[in-house]
Amino acid sequence: MANPILNAIQSLFPGLDFRGWTSSYDNAQQSIRRGSIPGAPIRDARRDLTPSTRKELVRRARYLARNSGFVRELVANMATYSIGDGIRAQAQSTDADWNTRAERYFRDWSSRCEVTGRFSWEEVQHLVCRAIDVDGEIFVLKTRDRYGLPSLQLVETHRVGGEEYGTDAIDGIIMDRFGAPAAYRVVEDVGYRDVPANSLCHIYEPEAASAIRCAPVIQHSINHVVDEMELLALEKHAVKDNCDITRILKADTALDEGTDFAFVDSSEQISSSNPASLQQITGGKVVALKPHESLESFQPSRPSPTFTGFLEHLRRDTALGVLPYEFAADPSKVGGASTRLVIAKADRRFQQRQNAIINRLIKPVWFYVIGDAIQSGQLPATADWWRISAVTPRRVTADAGREAQANREDVIVGLKTLSDHYEELGADFSEELRRRARDMRLVLDVAAEFGVPAGLLWQPASPPPAPALPIPG
Repeated sequence: MANPILNAIQSLFPGLDFRGWTSSYDNAQQSIRRGSIPGAPIRDARRDLTPSTRKELVRRARYLARNSGFVRELVANMATYSIGDGIRAQAQSTDADWNTRAERYFRDWSSRCEVTGRFSWEEVQHLVCRAIDVDGEIFVLKTRDRYGLPSLQLVETHRVGGEEYGTDAIDGIIMDRFGAPAAYRVVEDVGYRDVPANSLCHIYEPEAASAIRCAPVIQHSINHVVDEMELLALEKHAVKDNCDITRILKADTALDEGTDFAFVDSSEQISSSNPASLQQITGGKVVALKPHESLESFQPSRPSPTFTGFLEHLRRDTALGVLPYEFAADPSKVGGASTRLVIAKADRRFQQRQNAIINRLIKPVWFYVIGDAIQSGQLPATADWWRISAVTPRRVTADAGREAQANREDVIVGLKTLSDHYEELGADFSEELRRRARDMRLVLDVAAEFGVPAGLLWQPASPPPAPALPIPG
């Protein structure tokens, strides 16, 4: 049955939906005991994250990344453990020799892959990872340097927009009729240019299907960090004022106000000792006080344990959604199984960031660089040249010894392959095999040169497997 009062209110405010007030869901009903939930009505995420809102979030996040030690630690940890020495592309075509040549070509190119020549491939990955946390996204333009070689140009989020240049772009992105990006409007120092979507890598971690731009990953904690910085500034001033007071002179107010010393007999006055004479006898500093005065040391009580606990609560809520607080700041209060849980959660978060960078940066750049090498004749064409895998840095762990032993046992019994084992260590399986073969060849050559058994130079931990015997006919 319709409520006439609600209908009347609805007619006055057509943009609001009051039907939740009569919902059978308690959490959808309004209550005078709770504040109203702020925010716009349900709509596409791109309408919630307007250009002005996104730019303001980026401005504040950049300020915190420069001035808050805790935010800097969160961002640095994400880049350090997700990127490490760099995520390496490993060719997976059917031609092993071509794979080796392509990986060597890409490695030579990556030493100075950025168009200005300032950043290597590993440094570009670190900058991209940091930008995702602070800016929410970053763009990488596939271009060419002054010598005509493939190169990359980093385009920060504030360089894609240009609402003042027309309404055909939605927050700097021109969409086709299917809703896919067709071009990106890059704002230059003078004017703008529309870059085709296949020439620009948009790198971010998606959070909503209807969003086309992204807010900073740390945006949810901006107010918390600002409040913490302001409270710490005020508390530091208070602590400085307290520390400036070292002694307190206390006087008996009743004697000062109620006693008229002019009418006290001089014989009843107590004469004080000479401070200078006492100082010569006892050394140090001697203070002479009136009979009704006392000098006490001041004991400051700031900051209080309650205040430090309050700051810890703010930091814990700040870290949520980015990394576990114990991993980023203070692991002293966890141990045993809790430590392993924290490490596992952080490792999953690093893998999520790695997958985003692999799919949105590593693979497109490999296609661009190796495809250009094939087209220019520097590499021969081969089937499946575009197939690659990514070797990520060594995974973070709390029990390196125990896990290393478990990995060795899994490899021995066949539950894990050697390639999986080396990938967890952040190494390339084929490269490690070749290194081991070169080492063994060197051992045999040196042993033959000096006429000594090879076992004296190198003794394996376990004997090599016996060759398979032929099956009887």
